[in-house]
Amino acid sequence: MTWPFENDTGAIVKKLAKRSLASEKRRNLMVVIAVALAAFLVCLSAVLSVSIAQIQRNQVADTYEAVFTGVEADHVAALKDLPELARVGEYYLLGQEHSGQGYNASYVYCDSDMVYIARSQMELVKGELPTKANEVAVSEYFLSAYGSNAKIGETVRLDTESFHGNYTVTGILSNVGEKEANLCAIAVSKAALTQWAGYDPAGYRAYVHFKNDRQLDQETMAARCREIAAQFGSAHVGMNSNYFASNSKSIDFVTVFGIAALVLAGGYVVIQSIFRISVNDKIQSYGQLRTIGATPRQIRRIVKKESRRLGGIGILIGILSGAGGGLLLFPKGFHGGYYGIAVLLTVVACWFMVSVSVHRPVKIAAGISPLEAMRFSTGQEKVRDRRKHRKLSPVSMGFANFGRDLKKSVSIAVSLSLGGILLLTVSSVILTRSPEQAARLFFPDGDIKIYLSSEQPEEEIMAAGNPLDENLRQEILSVDGVTNVLVTRRSLHGKFRTSESAEAGMCDMLTDSNRMDVEASLVSGAMPADAHSILLSTGYQKRHADMDVGAAMELVLGRETVTVVVSGLFDGSKMANGHGALAMDSAALFAPEELFCEIYPEIESFDYSWSIVSDPKKAESVESSLQELVSGRSNLGMDTIATHIEYEKMQSSIILGSLQALSWLIFLFGVVNLINTTLSNQMSRKRENSILRSVGLTGKQLRLMSAVEGMCHGLFAALAVLVLGLPLSMAVCTEVSKKSFAGAVVPYQFPFLQMGLFLFVLFGMEAFLSAWTVRRQKKQSLVEQMRAQAEIF
Repeated sequence: MTWPFENDTGAIVKKLAKRSLASEKRRNLMVVIAVALAAFLVCLSAVLSVSIAQIQRNQVADTYEAVFTGVEADHVAALKDLPELARVGEYYLLGQEHSGQGYNASYVYCDSDMVYIARSQMELVKGELPTKANEVAVSEYFLSAYGSNAKIGETVRLDTESFHGNYTVTGILSNVGEKEANLCAIAVSKAALTQWAGYDPAGYRAYVHFKNDRQLDQETMAARCREIAAQFGSAHVGMNSNYFASNSKSIDFVTVFGIAALVLAGGYVVIQSIFRISVNDKIQSYGQLRTIGATPRQIRRIVKKESRRLGGIGILIGILSGAGGGLLLFPKGFHGGYYGIAVLLTVVACWFMVSVSVHRPVKIAAGISPLEAMRFSTGQEKVRDRRKHRKLSPVSMGFANFGRDLKKSVSIAVSLSLGGILLLTVSSVILTRSPEQAARLFFPDGDIKIYLSSEQPEEEIMAAGNPLDENLRQEILSVDGVTNVLVTRRSLHGKFRTSESAEAGMCDMLTDSNRMDVEASLVSGAMPADAHSILLSTGYQKRHADMDVGAAMELVLGRETVTVVVSGLFDGSKMANGHGALAMDSAALFAPEELFCEIYPEIESFDYSWSIVSDPKKAESVESSLQELVSGRSNLGMDTIATHIEYEKMQSSIILGSLQALSWLIFLFGVVNLINTTLSNQMSRKRENSILRSVGLTGKQLRLMSAVEGMCHGLFAALAVLVLGLPLSMAVCTEVSKKSFAGAVVPYQFPFLQMGLFLFVLFGMEAFLSAWTVRRQKKQSLVEQMRAQAEIF
């Protein structure tokens, strides 16, 4: 702002700032790199957060909020006529059947609305759904592996129990995960469904989507669905909890702010150091400007214009690279509005960082008087140790150079140690929560489990004759290497609801073998005292306040409904016993054995999962033999510890691997600061070093002096990482261990490999920079170095 009657010197200030920028290309490059790196990390973390949230919303958007089970075809038609429902998908699961060719076929019937609703799991890639009894829609995997690569309109042969013969292909499906499970999805027509021997007119499911789903909350929709279900008699309705969790999930800005705080702290230290060195290098030039009439305010404007120009360039580069990286990693998560918020957040944060970083250097530049500027000589900072009889040597001179500017040394140590502390913490967590240890929680006895795996309800399979019987046990024990077969779970799938909430999950039986473990995981309440008392996982109580100790609930096991009381809550993380990588069938409830026998007295065995104990030396042959046994039975599945280990490794590489990459990127701030300081020292100490060389300092001694100074920077950074990072990493690992291993504390392991690599890079870089600077100085003669003057303006 120019006051009235004041000369407008804006053009002169702008010109001086432009000349200054042109004269300090090294300083400009370092600042742009530091700002761009900060903007890239902040923008990328923000973009990834909004992209992940958007992908989760896309997966559930316009799908279904509720599902009606046990309804008839005319009920589905009645639902489609309701004005408040935008879409109703008709679905019928016929079940799985084993084929003589070696695959398991999953037969379903669905209409076009259902295909659209389930598009994230099953998509009609080409063609159309079948309408005649001899028509099917099959998966791409089935056609390539077992269908001789047949095309639409050609015939394929099915050889399962219920469907065998030649069928015409009308459509091609894309199904998630079928190749890994060797499970082929086959859609049949309604004509074929009604002719099927196991057809139940009341076996349909209806998946409904409300028109005004954004204006209605879950409770309103649930109440309306219960009213509709009452009209159908025994029809049960369940709400899609994944829909409401993902659709209403907010962006994880806490993580973004945490990363931004780390990044901005590193950027602040580096940018302030760069500008402070730049101001010191040009302090005499600022004094000359003061002697010819420049005011402190004009000096401040010159430095601020430089910082804004460099900051703007760096922010632009960082935003483009961060947004581009996020778009490249998660293209399906693009959302213009959210990306705009991420970019705006980055601009504000990084502009604030640059403004705060240059505040102190600007104050120094504006506060220097002409006389002080003439007395100031760069490279001649005050040495605090004034002992007269100090013995001079290359080593002592290297220590003196390191301590002559403590602010500069501290800024380098801080910027280098930030990344090291984060790397130490993350690497320690990786060793604490190793994939093998995490997977072993699900396999305390052996490395293999065999369990009931079918779309058919467990009670129906058990009533017809549980395949986990004595004959199968003897077959498994006859496998070379198998030493024992343990019953780990007796369970049924259940639905439980109060007057306000409804959920579903596996209900495990309390037995003598698991009672002590369940009691140890009890958080509140007491163990069941009678047949109609149950235990509930704390996860459900956190979502539904009415599902607490003492609450009465309706428990539906199969088609039977009983009233039970929640006698206690248990920690679900301590009783993780599910199958598959995601362990979706872990216990949600525990009920006494008397309740199971009361509801289903006709079932002789409630075995749901067996643990196979085997000789580790014969693990490969045991797994292949058991896989052959299971593949011949359609209602069984096999889970191995290797599956869980691979999943844990993937999770660690995504989450902890990303944090490791972040720590190395933050370490780059220190690298930028170190390079800038080293080059600045080279420029400012040319005359000083040339004088020392002229009085007898050899090139070898000069290299040693420079190396000692550089090693001091690395040593102080390493000590800071050790002193500050080790207690922090131990505390974090203790908490991670308690949460990951059901309260147990795993002994701390120091990450020697990762920290060894960090120290190698740190000291190797110091040695390289020291050797490089000395080599550059030796290329010039002593006279040339003594004449060297930096032309600033």
